[in-house]
Amino acid sequence: MSIKPRAPTDATEKDAAPTIVPRPPGEVLVLPAPPAGSSPHDPPVAGAPSLRRVTELSMPSGEVRRIRKLRVTLVSQPDPKAETKSYSFAQDEVRVGSSPAMDVVLTDPKVSRDHLAVRLSEEGFVVTDRGSKNGTFVGTMRLRQVVVSDALTLRLGDTVLRLEPLAEHVEHEISHTSRFGRMLGESPPMREMFAVLEKVAQSELTVLVEGETGTGKELAAEGLHEASGRSGPFVTLNCGAIPRELIESELMGHVAGAFTGAVRDRPGAFVAADGGTLFLDEVGELPIDMQAKALRVLERHEVKPVGSDRSRTVDVRVVAATNRSLAREVEAGTFRQDLYYRLAVVVVKIPPLRTRMQDLPLLVAHIQEELGRRRAASGLPPLAPLDPNALAMLKRYDFPGNVRELRNLVERWNVLGTSVGPGEPTVRSSTGEHRASADEALLTLPYHEAKEAWVERFERAYVSAALERCEGNVSHAARDAGVDRRHLQRLMSRYGIKGPKGG
Repeated sequence: MSIKPRAPTDATEKDAAPTIVPRPPGEVLVLPAPPAGSSPHDPPVAGAPSLRRVTELSMPSGEVRRIRKLRVTLVSQPDPKAETKSYSFAQDEVRVGSSPAMDVVLTDPKVSRDHLAVRLSEEGFVVTDRGSKNGTFVGTMRLRQVVVSDALTLRLGDTVLRLEPLAEHVEHEISHTSRFGRMLGESPPMREMFAVLEKVAQSELTVLVEGETGTGKELAAEGLHEASGRSGPFVTLNCGAIPRELIESELMGHVAGAFTGAVRDRPGAFVAADGGTLFLDEVGELPIDMQAKALRVLERHEVKPVGSDRSRTVDVRVVAATNRSLAREVEAGTFRQDLYYRLAVVVVKIPPLRTRMQDLPLLVAHIQEELGRRRAASGLPPLAPLDPNALAMLKRYDFPGNVRELRNLVERWNVLGTSVGPGEPTVRSSTGEHRASADEALLTLPYHEAKEAWVERFERAYVSAALERCEGNVSHAARDAGVDRRHLQRLMSRYGIKGPKGG
């Protein structure tokens, strides 16, 4: 039996939804620096630049969001020695599962990697089973989706947890604008993030941007640089795309003769970004030994190229990004705690698209406007706007690849039509006539648009086929394809291709 959503029935339930209220003039949220010895899940400790400095930046009084808090308690677990744990959240979505990326991580082998979501909405707390293999139960009833206002006890595999909406609320300031740099959003979660970015942009604070694949972490970093007033360049370095043996040279630079193939001096990313901003994407992929050297640069503002005995002073503001929980990486011993605190002076979390579906029409219109400009430059007629049925189809989709997947989908629909829905493979083994007509449509596009569409079709088809051959084993599929496992996982996330669900 499934429990279906219902409308809120009283004022208490309606109170669960986030509300927006005006802030009294001159009120300031104070973020003090916590004492040494804090958990990595807490704000940075003494020794890192203090979060209190953030409040010294002027911010006009405006609106705030009031978000009701939710407590999640692990009542019982498969391990009889496991202690009862309780977590409190004040955010738009709480994810529960066995994946390390979840907000509440369960070690139960019968729990799926992405098992359960608890999401704030106008109706209250919406609890949704994410298509788990072994299900989510309330008593003997298997739950698919339900709206709750009171405490609810659930069973996931052999784990029992309790969801408890609290009477407490937290307040988050929101921006009065719907844009920061090239990022767009009218929804409260995005305007809340914009307020933080606006506040820290002109400071020297190091910022750690967290977010799922495709949410726009690089756009946030780019916007911070543009609003910072720094005269130097914006330099991007993807730490996960550089071979281990070259990462030090890419970051620090090298002198001629430092190693085989080093025929001339080469400045690294820190020197290239002198006077500007260095964006370290996928910073969690840095090897441990390089983490120590990066920490030295951040603390001393000095860079020593590979093969040189001289250091150079640099003036660089660092913005780092990750789609993983670096706090959990610290606990696991795979990321240095001191570097984490140095990077996470201010942590900005970009909301996934599924929690801000209010922004869909704005994003779709913006994407189509960009495509229209490209077509106009090539002498092609403008694009027709998506019809209401297509927009309704988008609103029913969860977008695991976030805004990047939305952009790919809108571009695809403009070429091939809306016959292939979100999350469905573009290339089918059906009639050759349909495929031929799609191929002919691609050949009428400008070169770059056609190439992008072809690459997407190829990557979707290749990854799906590789996983099918290996019965969903991601590691096996990556080995067969000759690519890194993380690269294959990024492609899966980009195109919304689901791997094995686990328990």
